[in-house]
Amino acid sequence: MTSLDEMINTSQDVREVKRALSVKMLQYGITPGQIHSLLNVSVQYVSKWKTQYEANGVSSLLIAYKGKESYLNANQEYAIVQWIQQHKTLSIEQLLEHITKNYGITYKSKQSYYHLLDLGGMSFHRREKINPKHNPEKVLEKREEIKKNLWRMRQLSKKVR
Repeated sequence: MTSLDEMINTSQDVREVKRALSVKMLQYGITPGQIHSLLNVSVQYVSKWKTQYEANGVSSLLIAYKGKESYLNANQEYAIVQWIQQHKTLSIEQLLEHITKNYGITYKSKQSYYHLLDLGGMSFHRREKINPKHNPEKVLEKREEIKKNLWRMRQLSKKVR
């Protein structure tokens, strides 16, 4: 990018646009206090990006961090998602074993496995066959209470008629 206008019009990142707008507003004579109010940024923010722009140009306003490269390439990820979709149920352990065995990758965090399961259309939450909080005695008590309340309501509605 060669100009502030180009950056403002083409950037997909809001942070970059705010940086460019704050510098451009300064060039138009808007005070840092007004920019602070308009863009909801600090006065120090405005000063920092003005200094960066004057020293290094438009490229200094770009976000430098681009994230870490994925361990899996797009084709490998697609193959894993296809493999996941072939299964009715699948545990994290099974997915971990498959990825380690076939791709030589073991993630430190389970979040990566959850993400792959999500891409494959599966939930990563374990289901329990029965509700662990289920108490048959309380259920019966509640049923009796509902029956009594229903009976009372019927009696009241008969009296109202």
